[in-house]
Amino acid sequence: MSRPSTDRNRALDGIRGLAILWVFAFHANALLVGGTADAPMGWGQSLAEKGMLGVQLFFVLSGFLLVHPWITAAASGAPYPSTGHFFARRARRIFPTYWLHLALLIGLILPILRGSFAVLGSEIGQTNLWLHIPLLHFLHPGSSSSLGLNMALWSLSIEAQFYLLLPLLAPLFVRNRVLIALPAALLIALLWKTYAPGLLMEWVYLNVPPSRLVFFDPVSGHAGPFPPEMMHFFLERQLPGEIIAFALGMAGANLYTRARSGEPTSQPLRFLDLTAFAFLLLATPTLIHLSFGEILTGVGWRLVGMPLFLVGCTLVVVAAALRTPLIDWILANPVLVPIGIISYSLFLWHEPVLRLVATGRLLPAACDSSPCRIAVALGLALLVAAASYILTERRRSPRV
Repeated sequence: MSRPSTDRNRALDGIRGLAILWVFAFHANALLVGGTADAPMGWGQSLAEKGMLGVQLFFVLSGFLLVHPWITAAASGAPYPSTGHFFARRARRIFPTYWLHLALLIGLILPILRGSFAVLGSEIGQTNLWLHIPLLHFLHPGSSSSLGLNMALWSLSIEAQFYLLLPLLAPLFVRNRVLIALPAALLIALLWKTYAPGLLMEWVYLNVPPSRLVFFDPVSGHAGPFPPEMMHFFLERQLPGEIIAFALGMAGANLYTRARSGEPTSQPLRFLDLTAFAFLLLATPTLIHLSFGEILTGVGWRLVGMPLFLVGCTLVVVAAALRTPLIDWILANPVLVPIGIISYSLFLWHEPVLRLVATGRLLPAACDSSPCRIAVALGLALLVAAASYILTERRRSPRV
């Protein structure tokens, strides 16, 4: 039932491609389409509006892929991987591409969008500069919006924090320990999202100087005092609140290893294939009809919707790893796979490109409609991402 594994799993690349296109659609909708609360919204725009969930899919995939050395070592009785070796691999994989991006973001994109380098001389500019270099910017509210240049970078900071903790977390998800670790992760995430913003917000406002509590508007990029609703978002989205996505990915890796080592019959694989396919079919109309406000602040989504969505993402990732027929047919296609291969560079560059297109600087004179602007932005982002991939990624690990 499952297809033989190859050095590179095209279905997993397809997941990367799907996730980054959804994230791109989210930012394109915000920066190039916009709209008013009373304007009718088609299904495409409604689905694009929920594109921030593509980040959660990336988190699930990261947990799934990165925990594998620990899962396989436990299954074979071998020693766990070296922590130093793991950190070195992560640094080689992430930092060259990221630092090139950061240098161009500060050295080229900043003066184009802001007119000068003046903000770098301020306290908030220095805070952003020094915390972005080691990928710790989402630990401080003043640097969480990345000077309004590339707000997508918040999730890369969360990823980096997960990497630092993974050698401690991974042994908790091997063998049957996952039966304790996964519910614990769910409880931690729900408790953090429910109570941490209310408990910590006053402390942040009292202890961080106003000169460092600057927020850059996600659409205009204009700076202003940090609004309470965005502080709530900042606190809720810290790693403890996002840990359930990584944990489900790690649990999925445990399930995948058991399935591979047990040589399952075709019937369980068929069930997994159909279940993952059903999730894709049902999640799409559900998300289209779900309000954006419910996903941002709804109690029902936080307690029920998001965990179910993440479970569905995990099933899709496991099915893709096993190359089950339906999921493989959907994901391992000639559109998603190439985009998935350059997805890291595309993730870094898509928002700055969208912001430049939104200023009109990169648009042909006749391109005055939203579809045209989105098409131009996507084409430019793919070109920049391909160049970044060739320069900094192509010789590095293709799997994670």
